[in-house]
This record gives sequence, C-alpha cells and structure tokens, in this order.
Amino acid sequence: MNANREHQCDVLVVGSGAAGLSLALRVAEHGKVIVLSKGPRSEGATYYAQGGIAAVFDESDSIESHVEDTQIAGGDICEEETVKFIAENAKECVQC
Repeated sequence: MNANREHQCDVLVVGSGAAGLSLALRVAEHGKVIVLSKGPRSEGATYYAQGGIAAVFDESDSIESHVEDTQIAGGDICEEETVKFIAENAKECVQC
C-alpha cells in the first residue's frame, strides 16, 4: 500500500460514526466529501452502540425487560433508578 496517496476534496470529515456520516451527507451537496476512518466501519463505537430511548410500545414488551437489557448492556454500572425512570417515561416523551 502506498502511504503517500494524495486525495482532493472540499470537505474532510474525520470520523465515520453517526455524527461524521450525518455531517458528510449534509455537506455532500456543496462539494466533494471524503470520510476518514481509523479502521473498518464495523469497529467504530457507533456500530456497537445500542443507544436510543428504551420505550415500551407493545403489550408483549415491559419496562422491566428494558431495565434489565440496559443494565446488561451497561455492564451493571447504570443507576437502576435512572434507567427505570427513563423506561417508564420514554413512551410519552417519544410521542410528544
């Protein structure tokens, strides 16, 4: 591999996570964009992220299962009262 390649662009986005890719899409209409990533797409934090709001919308789902899932994903270091508060109030917040 030639480490001395030269590339031309109008915008260089450093980072291929959700924020970097969102920015790249927004500025693409204004010029040539290059997205620079430190490694494979499947190794970034966004790929592994399970973020979002844990809202219960279905009768087969439960607040307790969301709390349990969040605690597992968070390595049991999440504050359970906070996780439960978010799960209990998420549906109303999402629907606003």
